[in-house]
Amino acid sequence: MAADTAALPEVTDARDERDEYAGRRILRLLSGFVAVGYLAYALMTASMVVETAADMQPWWTVLALILTFGTGLAMAPAGWWGDVRRIRLVAGVAACGYAVSVGLWWFAWSGQELDLVGGLWLSQFPGLAAIAAALAFRPVIAFGYLFVVNSTVIALSHLLRPATLNGPLFVDIAWGCSYSLIFVSAAVMAIRTAGILDQTRSEAFRATAAAAAADARSTERSRFDALTHDNVMSTLLTASRRGGSPELAEDARAALAAVDRAAAGDGPETVGGHDAISQIRAAVGLVDPTLTVRVHVDDPLPAYPGEVVSAIASASAEAVRNSRRHAGAEATTTVTASASPSSLRVDIRDDGRGFDPTHVPASRLGIAVSVLGRIRRIEGGAATVESRPGGGTRVVVEWSA
Repeated sequence: MAADTAALPEVTDARDERDEYAGRRILRLLSGFVAVGYLAYALMTASMVVETAADMQPWWTVLALILTFGTGLAMAPAGWWGDVRRIRLVAGVAACGYAVSVGLWWFAWSGQELDLVGGLWLSQFPGLAAIAAALAFRPVIAFGYLFVVNSTVIALSHLLRPATLNGPLFVDIAWGCSYSLIFVSAAVMAIRTAGILDQTRSEAFRATAAAAAADARSTERSRFDALTHDNVMSTLLTASRRGGSPELAEDARAALAAVDRAAAGDGPETVGGHDAISQIRAAVGLVDPTLTVRVHVDDPLPAYPGEVVSAIASASAEAVRNSRRHAGAEATTTVTASASPSSLRVDIRDDGRGFDPTHVPASRLGIAVSVLGRIRRIEGGAATVESRPGGGTRVVVEWSA
C-alpha cells in the first residue's frame, strides 16, 4: 500500500499524454480549413495573377505565389502530421508570407493602372491569412494583423484601379474588415474554447489524483487497523490469557516488526511467481467473482517486485471493471495471465461494443489514470488499449525485467 501511495504523483504522466488534446484537434481542423481555402483562392485568382503579371516585376509574382499559396498549402501536411508547435509555426510562416508579399508589392509595380474590378489579387483573401495568424499568435495580434493587411490591400487596389471603379476608401476598408472579422473571431473562439476544455481536463486529472490520494489514506488507515487487530491485539490477548512464554515473545517481536515496517512505509519487496498469479486472480475476483483467469506459466518462476505485482493486479481489476461497465450486458470478457522468468503479463479482452480510444471524453479517467498511468510509472512496465466501435476491446498490461 505504501508503494501505491508514494506513486500517486505519477498520475501526471497520463495527463501529459493527453495534454492539449482539444487544442491540437482544433488546430488540425482549422489548418485543413485554411489550406483548402488557399487552394480554392489559388484557382479563383489564377486569371487575375496572369492579368497583372505583365505590370509587375517578374520576381515579385514568383515570390508572392510561393510566399502566399506555397506556405498556405503547407498547412495541410502540418495539420495532418505535425504537433501543436509545428502547426503554429507553419501558420505563422503563412501569415508572414502573405504580409511580406503585400509589403513588397509597391517595389514591383510598374505604375500602370489596371482595369480590374476586383483590384489586387491579394485583396481577395486577407481574412484567410488572418485566420492563419490566429492559429499562430495571440488574438490581439491576429485582430491587429487583420486590420493592417486588409486596409493595406484595399488601399493598394484603390491605387492601381481607375477612380471610376473605386468606392469610398474608408467604407471599403470597414466592409472588408467587418466581413473577415466574422471568420477570424470564430477561429479565435474555437481555439479559446479548446483551451478551456484542455484546462478542464487537466483539472479533472488533478482532482482524480487528489481523490486517489484520499482513498489511499483511507486504505492505509484500514491496513493499520487490521495490523493492530491481527498482530498487536492478538499478542496482548495471548499475554493476558497465558502469561509469559517463548511463543509470546516470538509473537511480540513479529508484531513489533510488522508495526515498524508499516511505519516505514515498506511493502513486500518481492512476491513469488505463483503468489503473483494468485494476487492477480484475487484482484479480478473482487470485481467479478464469476470470471476465470486463464494462466500460462513457464517454470521456474522468479520472485517479482512487489510494486510490479500490485500495479498489474490493480490495473487488471480496473480493466475488468471498465469492461463490465461499458462493454454491454451480452459481452464476454476473458482474462489471461502469463508469467515467465523475465516477464509478467495480463491480457483482458471483451467482445462488447468497443469505443474509439482517441475520442474518450475527459470524464473517463479509468483507463488513463488507473490502467495506463499505473503501469507506465513502474520501470519496465507497458500498457496498451486497443478498441474500435463494435469491435470489442483489448487491454494488455505487462512488465519485463
